[in-house]
Amino acid sequence: MEITEIINGDSNILNTFLNFVSKANGRMDACVDHTRPALAVNIYQIKDSILDAKSRGIKIRCITEIIEENLSSCKDLLNIVDELRHIDGIKGTFYVSNEEYLAPSLVHDKDKPTSQMIRSNVREIIEQHQYLFETLWNRAILGEHKIQELEKGVLPEKIEILYNGTSIQKLGHKLIRSSEKEVLIVFSSSNAFLRQATAGGVDLVLEAASRNVTIIILTPMYDNARTIAQQLEKQSNNIHIKEIEPSSHITITAVIVDRKHSLAIELRDDTKPVPESAGIATYSTSKSTVMSYVSMFESLMRLTELYEESQAKLMDSTEELSVMKRYLNEVLEEVRALKEDHTDMS
Repeated sequence: MEITEIINGDSNILNTFLNFVSKANGRMDACVDHTRPALAVNIYQIKDSILDAKSRGIKIRCITEIIEENLSSCKDLLNIVDELRHIDGIKGTFYVSNEEYLAPSLVHDKDKPTSQMIRSNVREIIEQHQYLFETLWNRAILGEHKIQELEKGVLPEKIEILYNGTSIQKLGHKLIRSSEKEVLIVFSSSNAFLRQATAGGVDLVLEAASRNVTIIILTPMYDNARTIAQQLEKQSNNIHIKEIEPSSHITITAVIVDRKHSLAIELRDDTKPVPESAGIATYSTSKSTVMSYVSMFESLMRLTELYEESQAKLMDSTEELSVMKRYLNEVLEEVRALKEDHTDMS
């Protein structure tokens, strides 16, 4: 019989959870907020039931937000569940197996069990939350990596695909605000540079530069973009903007922060404003991926410098040619004058 019910009372809720674990067959998944790992390791009935399920061959997976506050509990949880993963900012909690779905109340005291819980064995509800869990699971990072990040300052490697223009814009701004030493940016077009400048990019860059962060920007430039670039460079010695040729065939805008983060944004429509102009974006903390973009940036930077050098030499050569031409004209004038004097004397 399929039912969905609300369970009240501490003892009833604990018994409902223990019964959920004991009936689990094949798999049991938990998506919990950052306050819940402590319950799994500190309430012995819960801990023992999970270990018993694990000994019966039940695969137990857990997603939570691993932070300094629950770091010790999450390290203990690694020894209880089969796999633990991390996602930032999880709100709410649910448990799902092949047989049942449980959802504790969102309102509960810290480090204490909830006083109300929803329980359901309706197949559609179970399948919906299994799908939701798998979606979150595929986005989450390994718990071991997040723990290393918190304990040793090691940044976990990840690659994330973003499709929403607003989310891409927010992430780009967040990365620049978090910069500590260096921000490298290459724009796909003069319009792309102007869009970001008018969408808060100027203040963002100036704020980073005020923290002694070096900002290097490569971009094609027309009149308005060139004016903004010149104004930015005048306001801080930490900002350097170089013009690249529009024919460089750069079709992405890339942001590289502290050589640890890269955000590459495909250009969808160069005529539209932010965020509609953005296509798919790729965010990465993978060292090999980030350094590939650094290498691309440095190669483009070197090509730009070589172009500037060649232009400077061309200007010098043009000036030398102009000087030689003036000198030859002066010599010819003198020769003509001497010839005229000689003719008059004859």
